[in-house]
Amino acid sequence: MPRLTARGIAFLVVAVGLGALAYVLERPELLPIAAIAVAAPLIALAAVASSRPRVRVGRQLEPVVATEGEQVQVTVTVSGRARAAEWVERVPMLPGFAGPGRLREVTGARPASLGYRYWPARRGLALVGPLLIEDRDPFALALRVTDTRAVVAQLVLPAVTPLPVGPVPDPSTDAGPRTSRSRERADDDVVTREYRDGDALRRVHWRVTARQGELMVRQDEPQAGPHARLVVDTQAIGYRDAQLVRDRLARGQRTASSPTFEWIVRMAASAAVHLAERGYSVELDTPTERGADAPVADGPVGDVLGELALLELGARAGDLPERAAPGAPPIVVIAGAPDDQTLRWMLAQRSGRAPAVALLAGPAAPGVRADGSLDPDPVRDSFERAGWAVARVSIRRAPDDAWLALLGEQLGDLPDWALPAVVGRG
Repeated sequence: MPRLTARGIAFLVVAVGLGALAYVLERPELLPIAAIAVAAPLIALAAVASSRPRVRVGRQLEPVVATEGEQVQVTVTVSGRARAAEWVERVPMLPGFAGPGRLREVTGARPASLGYRYWPARRGLALVGPLLIEDRDPFALALRVTDTRAVVAQLVLPAVTPLPVGPVPDPSTDAGPRTSRSRERADDDVVTREYRDGDALRRVHWRVTARQGELMVRQDEPQAGPHARLVVDTQAIGYRDAQLVRDRLARGQRTASSPTFEWIVRMAASAAVHLAERGYSVELDTPTERGADAPVADGPVGDVLGELALLELGARAGDLPERAAPGAPPIVVIAGAPDDQTLRWMLAQRSGRAPAVALLAGPAAPGVRADGSLDPDPVRDSFERAGWAVARVSIRRAPDDAWLALLGEQLGDLPDWALPAVVGRG
């Protein structure tokens, strides 16, 4: 419904005041002015109410799949019928909207288009829209805000930092090389088909969908060769800085947030891409349940990046199985300060003497040793006693610098399996 602006309300207040003065002071010449002051906002309301826009809104995003902080160009097409007005569009970036701008008159034969840029503030499925059309009368006495309701979901991936050669050795030749197609596959090389009932939404190929104008799912060929496991702690209890905050970009909902966890997700994304570049296929594992229909991004670790984009802090659903994965894949653990059960589960993921590294971020949770003395970092000590390469780093460090911290300050600090990586790096 249209409503009066502050100026329109002021007109009514003035009209009431003039009417009262006309009777109190016995000045009837004030009554025509009061009548005009009343009529003006009422006429403005009627004018705005008679010009309700009827439009359809479409959007094109470039890129279709974005990364945190990456510039996204949005082109909005408005068709239907609407007179010239102001527009504002909600976007997942503070202050929460793009615009205002001027929307020219829209007719059936002449649609209008507008464009703007925004930078996604965080990973996840970001909602772009809806477009709000603000129609005012020429004197700005009345206003109608039309919510077009149409929104577009955009997948926003965590930022990825290229990592140097680190503590995880190259894949063993015994495992067999991966096919060049699975290692170097480009966007246009992916085989896609039309979406069918029952297909998992995580298989939707967003770029091809945007190009074709209909849902397309990917038909990835099986990937043979060595694989690595990436373990990320997703329990809120493992992060001392976790807290519930009101999310302005999520329409005021309260969500669990942790700067340490966000750093760990970016570190995990960087590690996944790094391992894929070294020739591994990567499997993500967490102590909490994850959505089964996470969208898939492009590239050899697109499924892992899609899952990391939607990863949230939660609570453990039940007991964790303390058994190693089949085979002897390299294990990369990225965590904060996991509790005892989660720590045992992480340690049990290693098979035999497989390469295993643990990157711990943020402040440690001190504990008490069996002899009663204070242990400043019992989690790190547990990994070191089990023969893992481990480091605790500040979240102020860049991911590539933190990755190198796993190499240790001296070669003597490294397990035997990590020495070839250092030699190759030298």
